[in-house]
Amino acid sequence: MTRDITPPTMSVLTPLAPAERTEEQRELLSGIHADDGDDGDDAPNLFSTVVRHPALFRAWLPFCVQLLAHSVFPGRERELLIIRTAWRCGSAYELAHHVELGAREGLSEHELAALTGEAPATWSPRERLLIAAADELHANHVIRESTSRELSALLTTEQLVELPMLVGHYILLAGTLRSLGVPLDGPHAASAFPL
Repeated sequence: MTRDITPPTMSVLTPLAPAERTEEQRELLSGIHADDGDDGDDAPNLFSTVVRHPALFRAWLPFCVQLLAHSVFPGRERELLIIRTAWRCGSAYELAHHVELGAREGLSEHELAALTGEAPATWSPRERLLIAAADELHANHVIRESTSRELSALLTTEQLVELPMLVGHYILLAGTLRSLGVPLDGPHAASAFPL
């Protein structure tokens, strides 16, 4: 199954350039980039677009960081879920960030291709169920009862709660990125802060 994943051709809102940012926006973006002492000037385009709504940015960022930095899923499984969701949603932006991160978390090139419909793969039973859950959440906004029953035997309570929240968050991000036409980042930002 192939899916056309193309970057946006038009931005509804352009990322906010450093010279255009208010003091509050500069403060919110400081430290976003992985470099020590960063002032946020090179913040990825997602952040420098969402910061146009400072109150929403302030509320959203801790949730985003929780899912990435403190996930109850191992990094490989977290990235498997995110990449599958990004592909299902047609988010070139998220794929650009997470394919690289997925490789660092142990997903092979063949597995990455399988997650994006470019190759068949042999997954473990647990991974197969996680992929099915991501697909079902994308398609119907619910994990089927049979899939949930199998997941309940394999996942912790915290993982059962986090799974739809993680997939749902990346569905939300894909919709935001695509609707606003957020452009892909340059290579320096793609690895700076996993989104």
